[in-house]
Amino acid sequence: MKRDKRLVVMLTDDEMEMLAASSQAAGAATLSDWVRDVLLAAAKRAMKDRRP
Repeated sequence: MKRDKRLVVMLTDDEMEMLAASSQAAGAATLSDWVRDVLLAAAKRAMKDRRP
C-alpha cells in the first residue's frame, strides 16, 4: 500500500513517551503504525456517530 501523505504533530517529550509506551503495550510494530490505526479508528467512530 502506497502512503504518500504526511501528518505532522508537535508533541512534548512527555507526550511522545506516553504514545511510545502505549504503542509498545498494544504490540504495534511501530509508533507510526499505532498512531495511524488509532486515528483512523477514531475517525471511523466519529463518522458512524454522525450518521442519522
